[in-house]
Amino acid sequence: MDNSRDPGVYPVSTRVRAEWTFRSAKTPEDEFTGLPLSTVRFSPDLTLASTAKAGKRFEVPFTVEGAAAGQRPAKLAFQVSYDEGKTWQTAKSVGGTHLSLKHPATAGSVSLRAELTDRAGNTLSQTIERAYLTTP
Repeated sequence: MDNSRDPGVYPVSTRVRAEWTFRSAKTPEDEFTGLPLSTVRFSPDLTLASTAKAGKRFEVPFTVEGAAAGQRPAKLAFQVSYDEGKTWQTAKSVGGTHLSLKHPATAGSVSLRAELTDRAGNTLSQTIERAYLTTP
């Protein structure tokens, strides 16, 4: 899944991408089978304009939803970008509940990436470009 929107109209979440891998088998024609898909929901405490303070430490709570919810994943890793996805750096999960980020001193944007592998080997790669903005 890859969705982009005009940053002139929507200044945040300008591109959201997610890619899943999973094993499947043939399902009988008259039956439905749920797919083992997971997502990571980021829930930062932002202003109404989707901003946070530049130059400050900032907590970004997250939850795992879908097939891997309530389980300890085999892998859960995060990255953050402060240059709209040109470069990425590791973002550490604290207590399995939130990211603790140190925003640069200058105003800009924060992009977030999550990589998840559940215990069954199903994977998620999820990127939110310009997830939120930072202001002085």
